[in-house]
Amino acid sequence: MPRIIYIHVPKCGGSSFGAALRLRYFLSQAGIDLNPGDPALPAAPRLRADYARRRVQLHELVAQGTRMISGHVQYDPQLHDGAARHYRFVTLLRDPVARFVSHYNYLKRRHPDPLRPATLAAFLDTPDAARLASQYRFYFASQSLQPGKDPTPLIARAGAALARFDIVGDLSQPRTFADQLRRHIGTPLPRWRRNGAPVPTKIPADLRPLIEALCAADIAVYQAVQTAGIAA
Repeated sequence: MPRIIYIHVPKCGGSSFGAALRLRYFLSQAGIDLNPGDPALPAAPRLRADYARRRVQLHELVAQGTRMISGHVQYDPQLHDGAARHYRFVTLLRDPVARFVSHYNYLKRRHPDPLRPATLAAFLDTPDAARLASQYRFYFASQSLQPGKDPTPLIARAGAALARFDIVGDLSQPRTFADQLRRHIGTPLPRWRRNGAPVPTKIPADLRPLIEALCAADIAVYQAVQTAGIAA
């Protein structure tokens, strides 16, 4: 079976597929460790330090020859061009508005924080909302959009990165994604479900325009992938 790096964007349905791949590659597989870091540090530098550590771990796993690596880790074009040039890169995307709402609901459910607004409407005005709305740029262009900055370069960089992937799935078409994975690894995946929301994600109609505005650049990345025919 080919070597695979599965970049898992949060709340894109990747937990189930990643777990299934790791079962198929059980003799040589690893997930990127999650480490919340020092809670005494401010959130932004703590996040940067955590993802820098994850990148180091990804490089180490590639150097060790681990055949299947999955996790919340940013795409690294230099690794792709170098030590991981023989790996197949895989990811799964989702409509950014649905992904955003699902991410907020997940944080409320699994990581409650008294400082986080208790309602989605109030959360939209927070800096953390802008971070959640920037996940495609963060994972595939290695940056979140800064207020007042032109998003065009990051959109282009994320789209160019995704164009290099062997498989880019869409959560709206899970069977197509599973078929693509099967063709690449040469065997069906075991059925596995992990980390699913207890109820379907619902997007409040009155908040949709505000969420779309927050997610505008990620929506542009998502649409560019669809238009270019990159997504499976």
